[in-house]
Amino acid sequence: MYVPVVSKSGRPLMPCKPSKARKLLKRGLASKKWNKLGIFYIQLAFDPTSEFNKNQDICLGLDPGAKFDGISINTKEKVQIAGMLELPKGISKKMGQRRILRRGRRYRKCRRRPKRFNNRKRAEDWLAPEQRAKIEFRLKVIAELRKLYPITDFAVEDVRFNHYKKRWGKYFSTVEIGKTKLYNQLLLWGGKPAHLYTGIETSELREELGLKKDGRKSQRTPNSHAVDAVVLATQVVNTKDLTIPSFFVWKRYQNRRRQLHKIQFKKGGERPREGGSNSLPPFKKNDVVLYNGRLARVGGYRNNRISLHAYNLDNKMFTQKTKPEECIRLFNQQIIYAAVPLPL
Repeated sequence: MYVPVVSKSGRPLMPCKPSKARKLLKRGLASKKWNKLGIFYIQLAFDPTSEFNKNQDICLGLDPGAKFDGISINTKEKVQIAGMLELPKGISKKMGQRRILRRGRRYRKCRRRPKRFNNRKRAEDWLAPEQRAKIEFRLKVIAELRKLYPITDFAVEDVRFNHYKKRWGKYFSTVEIGKTKLYNQLLLWGGKPAHLYTGIETSELREELGLKKDGRKSQRTPNSHAVDAVVLATQVVNTKDLTIPSFFVWKRYQNRRRQLHKIQFKKGGERPREGGSNSLPPFKKNDVVLYNGRLARVGGYRNNRISLHAYNLDNKMFTQKTKPEECIRLFNQQIIYAAVPLPL
């Protein structure tokens, strides 16, 4: 895997070979860094005097989906990095529950504010909350990648569906709804429109290159979604080596929103607190800590004890009875990431 390089002022440069990165680190001309996506890179202790990235093309390929995205960054020589996004989900269901509770409060015999209807107008660029969360997470990952790679082009699989002729497809694809916002932002970043390909074109291009795609879309492997992103980027920069050197999976935290108390009563009519981002001081939810020699994530708290979750994509809780003094805080993490080992 080539190592991303950033100048002293933070400007992304073309990636270098690991051997060159080791020489720069040994001479004290660069320092080790990790970004929010868990990608290792080096930052130079100087700004190059030559022109930045002259005559260099680097393309980001994006295969958007309703639940999963594939992403890849290609140069003319090889694939630099590939990844898979697990998009946020369940937001509409949570909002439905919130709506039920809100309407229930309005009929209680208690004090309340007067009704109002001056807040029912939607902005022109309004998006459904679940779709907006997906678009924003997708753009967040691309923005973090742009800090490491001098991306010049974007190649995207364009979802097209005629909603007027086929009314049964009103909700055919959530990707179709928010793609305009995505394309506008890519236009601002790249300075030119993104290269768009249909799904049929992507399939034909993949067969021409001799690549295979796994039909199981939920599999955390390069062949589930990232392979299409590699194909899309290859059409723009004509990548020679299509071997994927490293594969990442990125997922966004979805903490419960803070509530005054839980919906269901406990015995004795007690309603315990619910949601929020706080834990026992000095910790917050999503903090990565060192506990008994291994990494863990901080969850909620109860009776002066904090809960810890496994440091992986599943984020499964393994204890609820940890004393705060037994943990060493390292950093706060808003995006779960994992470098998935590739088959030999």
